[in-house]
Amino acid sequence: MKTVMLGFALSTLFLLSPTGATAPLPSDLVYPSDIIERAAKLPIRDMSQSPLYGPLQGWEKAVLAKMVEASASMDAAFWRQVDPQGKLLWQSLAGSNKAADRAAYSLLDANYGRWDRFLNFAPIVGLTPRPPGGYVYPPDLSKAELEAYLAAHPEQAKALLDPFTVIKRSGTALVAVPYHLEYAEFVRPAARVLREAAALSQSPALSHYLELQAQALLTDDYYAANIAWIDLSGNLDLSIGPHETYDDQLMGQKAFYKSNVLIVDQAAAAQLAKYKSTGPALQANLPVEAQYKPVYKADTMMPLLLADDIRRAGQGRAIMEAVAFSLPNDPKVWDAKGSKKVMLGNYLNTRRTVVLEPLAQAILTPEVAGLIRHEAYFTWVLMHEVCHTLGPREVLKDGRSISPREALGETYSPIEEGKADIGGLYNLPYLIDKGLVTLPLEQHYAGFMAESLRSIRFGMGSAYGVIRSAAWNVFLDEGALSFDAASQRFTMDTPKMTEAVRKLLITLIKLEGDGDKQAAAQFIAKYAHIRPELQRLLDTAEHSVPLEFVPANQQ
Repeated sequence: MKTVMLGFALSTLFLLSPTGATAPLPSDLVYPSDIIERAAKLPIRDMSQSPLYGPLQGWEKAVLAKMVEASASMDAAFWRQVDPQGKLLWQSLAGSNKAADRAAYSLLDANYGRWDRFLNFAPIVGLTPRPPGGYVYPPDLSKAELEAYLAAHPEQAKALLDPFTVIKRSGTALVAVPYHLEYAEFVRPAARVLREAAALSQSPALSHYLELQAQALLTDDYYAANIAWIDLSGNLDLSIGPHETYDDQLMGQKAFYKSNVLIVDQAAAAQLAKYKSTGPALQANLPVEAQYKPVYKADTMMPLLLADDIRRAGQGRAIMEAVAFSLPNDPKVWDAKGSKKVMLGNYLNTRRTVVLEPLAQAILTPEVAGLIRHEAYFTWVLMHEVCHTLGPREVLKDGRSISPREALGETYSPIEEGKADIGGLYNLPYLIDKGLVTLPLEQHYAGFMAESLRSIRFGMGSAYGVIRSAAWNVFLDEGALSFDAASQRFTMDTPKMTEAVRKLLITLIKLEGDGDKQAAAQFIAKYAHIRPELQRLLDTAEHSVPLEFVPANQQ
């Protein structure tokens, strides 16, 4: 790989180590030769403006400003979790006018660190490989060493694998440090600002949630705050704290900090209301034995929101921009209260126009690419989020009940995202039959294919890239997708797709329900790769279609 040296004086820079000590900037910092071209594939968009902002009351705008302020702390906490040295390097490049430096600055910002999430975490700057677990583990800790330690010290397993602890070395021992202690310099100011927001709020429910969320950041006990968040209604919403585990590619257990500051589109409530009571029926409709689909409590809630995300931070902003999310991830909250599905309208629209439609035109036949409709894409994304709470909720291992996340470890994220993807597709015919969805099935399939192509471009450094490349290859093997030699594009067979969706969903649900990490790893190893015909088209699209858009940094 050709490289160029950094465009600043190395002797004047120092970086912060994960332990908080200063250290000289490493001397091996180099850029890949194509760094300017790579940065150009990530256009920046200002996502902070929303037509929903103007009608807000004065107190709502004041609370919103506090939410944005608290988000800055989540950004800082996430940097510490994934690449503390990378943040200082990024900051040091802010004043440079050199093209390579500006490109590196942009890529470090988009990736939250020195490793390119679009290239399986290949280095953007320097030669150091990414620690698979980021910095919530000792960077030199291997999976084999950790598993051997857990086997020798089973009494420590609960603490060491807790989603909200950092693992550190203490001589030959490993110790767990709670997040609220390790990241106190970030969570304490965030909690203070949330309490200030609660005092400004004229909504009792919003004030209650903000107070509980502030307390949760200081204790790592999110149960009460999650319950209050599901109950939240009104024009403002906020998802903040450590939630998803995508960045833990060592064990798949550790949650990472993020924030989404939301203005709710109240006019969309009627459009979404028809789906709120579908959970029990969709669970019962899954094509698996009863043991894999426990009874879905009819009295649990499934709030569905359409909102504009005007400020996202941390893992919520890390390059592969979410257009929706389903939280909380705690099955205990699902059983007691339910879960909330949030559709991010401004991101849905921007992704579709900037990335999905141009990419589909480059890789799918005109007949298939022409099927993409915003409403169908929206509905499939919504069903993806709904299906996160369908299927198995526990796994029996050695006489005890554990979560599928704990059972599957680092394979959980791709399998779970696949279950949501394919479950969403599988349930669409049911919804069409019930009259809840009116657009034809093939339009939803086309939207899914475009979204899959976007994720496949990310490579195997992304849970979405892993599972959507695997699904693509399964559909090719089943004849649901095929390469059309005449047009040099991929086409689709709708009836075969419907059957392939059913079969793949059964596979994914059973992998989760059985908690079979070895079988999950074998499935991923067999299918998660890009075949030559698709790779050629993806390479061609590199020159004309952005990889992704990046929301402008608001720091």
